[in-house]
Amino acid sequence: MHHLDFKLLRSFAAVASEMSVTRAAEKLHLTQPTVSGQIKELETTLGFLLFHRTSRRVTLSEQGAALLPKVAALLALADEVRHDAESMQHATVTHFRLGAAMYTMDFADRISLLDAFAAARPDIRYSIDNRLQTDQVRDLLTEKLDAALLLGIAAGIPAAEFLHEVPSGLIVNEVQYPDALERVLLCRRKIGLLVPEASELAAMDVITGDALAGRRIAMLSGEHGDAFINPMVSFMLSRGAIPLAPSEGNALAIERYALRSGHCCIGIGWFPTPTGLVFRPVEDMDFFMDFSVVLGTAPNKAARRFFDYAERWQAAREAAGESVERLPIGSFG
Repeated sequence: MHHLDFKLLRSFAAVASEMSVTRAAEKLHLTQPTVSGQIKELETTLGFLLFHRTSRRVTLSEQGAALLPKVAALLALADEVRHDAESMQHATVTHFRLGAAMYTMDFADRISLLDAFAAARPDIRYSIDNRLQTDQVRDLLTEKLDAALLLGIAAGIPAAEFLHEVPSGLIVNEVQYPDALERVLLCRRKIGLLVPEASELAAMDVITGDALAGRRIAMLSGEHGDAFINPMVSFMLSRGAIPLAPSEGNALAIERYALRSGHCCIGIGWFPTPTGLVFRPVEDMDFFMDFSVVLGTAPNKAARRFFDYAERWQAAREAAGESVERLPIGSFG
């Protein structure tokens, strides 16, 4: 038997409901000959009559009566599928999933962009995924997240390196992601050192390379990503500094370590400088941390519209003279 055509089944159900080809045709917005032809085509496909026809009335055959409840249920299910599919299609135009780690919540660029987008496109909504970026980057690459606001660097690393299964709770590549992902750079801050106020280094506007010799520098941990961490470690070693690995290696933890120990620490420039420390750039230390809108590998239409808006919004800021590269927060105490 050939596959049953849903339009034929709909004509069958309509004629059975109305017990009239004429009324069924009106209900379906078809001509009477069209409906009659579809019933004959369906009967030919099935190999038996669905109706007994006289000049005065149409009645269901025994086989037609047995088949009708199943056809009605099938058509109802098809309508449900169509309705759900239309809802899903509508959702891809009006809603998207946006990653934005909790620690970026107070970033001015995040707030300004999202506020501007909400005002410009009130028809598009998003849900925020505020997990660590380790999880967000993996989801961007596996079509589970549409877009993200990421703090870090785009690295020339194959996507496969970000997709390895890791134990629950383990953080890897927290501030790096594949440079193959589309992105809009919103802001770039230069990385430097956070120096205790009592240190002679605090008196320098720019710390010279030779002033680092013998200095103990608390580094960010390897969980941030080798492409991000290793060049900074190499730089410190080349200047005679002594890189340290505190028990906790996130940005806030090494700041607290510097306050306790009196040593310097890496300053990423994205969080307010704690009281007791000052931020200082370092001569020839040209490392940066970016804040960018990053698009996933399979963004829906709403996410693509957000990304396109972010491009235009950022271009307008730059045209107005707002530089992408900015001084770190509290850069000179």
